Amino acid sequence: MAKEKLVIAGLGMLGVSLASSLKLGRRKEEKEYEVFGYARRREVAEKALADGFLDGICETPEEAFRTGSIIILALPVPVICQFIEKYASFMGEDAVLTDIGSVKGLMEESAKKVRANFVGSHPMAGTELSGPEAFVPGIYENASVFIVPPEQAQERDIARVEKLWKAVGGTVLRIDAKAHDSLVAHTSHVPHIISSALALSVLDEEDASLKEYRFAGAASGFRDTIRVAASSPRMWREILSSNRAAVLEALEDYEKRYEKMKEMIRNNDFDAFEKEFARGGDLIREWRKAKKC
Repeated sequence: MAKEKLVIAGLGMLGVSLASSLKLGRRKEEKEYEVFGYARRREVAEKALADGFLDGICETPEEAFRTGSIIILALPVPVICQFIEKYASFMGEDAVLTDIGSVKGLMEESAKKVRANFVGSHPMAGTELSGPEAFVPGIYENASVFIVPPEQAQERDIARVEKLWKAVGGTVLRIDAKAHDSLVAHTSHVPHIISSALALSVLDEEDASLKEYRFAGAASGFRDTIRVAASSPRMWREILSSNRAAVLEALEDYEKRYEKMKEMIRNNDFDAFEKEFARGGDLIREWRKAKKC
């Protein structure tokens, strides 16, 4: 049986992590792919090839779309939409297009415009770091991967995308684009906003002596809470602007919880606060058990 030719367009942290997971992995399923890469900067692709993470390099986006039986767009959300609309016509008749983007509604619209054979995917994995040098082999192991097929997608192609993510250890779940974009607004997008707001509220202090105390007093709990706020500002601008409506709804849900706890403190109702805080702890433990983390 011929190997699927996987082309990863975009060799940043997530793209190189996928390539390295496939090439360095020990599962037989990981060996069922020939892995090619395209990067805007050729030296990035050459480094991934030299490191043994690729079987070959595509020189242009057109070549990437012509080469792949599966093309995965590991690019910023607006660029994914641009690539779909500009290059999907170069795809082979049996090729399927997928991605690693965190917003799906806009991509489905782009794919529909050009009648691209598209099945969205979104692995819930990553770090606050970016760039090819920040790659993590095995990052997709045990990660939830949302498969987001448009209504017109063929079951055969959905299964091919699911098989790819299972090959690197992901757990696949199917969901539609609207539900996906609302979900990630709650679980990923809003937490990044809150993390950044907290970092600013504590560390953005004009008084030099008070700032020194703030820096000294912010310890491991603060560090863990604000970790994701160190992510790329450009990337988060692109993500949030692409999912604006869902993010605003999720922020309103958060604000209701925040205001409720704030009101308990204002009213000196610490019995109610303790119960609410305990409820949060119970849910965290339930979540950790489900995620085995």
